[in-house]
Amino acid sequence: MQISLLTTDETCELLRCKPDSLKTLRDSWIHGVHYVKRGRGPTAPVLYIREMILDWLVNQEAPETHQAAIENFRRSLPSGQKRPLSRKR
Repeated sequence: MQISLLTTDETCELLRCKPDSLKTLRDSWIHGVHYVKRGRGPTAPVLYIREMILDWLVNQEAPETHQAAIENFRRSLPSGQKRPLSRKR
């Protein structure tokens, strides 16, 4: 899966909302699924994962459908891939 990261301004434009509204929405989203932070601390920039934000937008009334998208997204990440067992020599 290709992942597109959006800035706060780009995400606000996509959702047609203000940054304060986006911050409120982020409280119900999952870090690492809907957004990521670049760095640590309260001033670290936040980037939003476009594909998951759009899925959330479309499936607000169908949380089980969005949950399935979350699970598929996590499996598509390199960390979600099953690794072959290494052979001892």
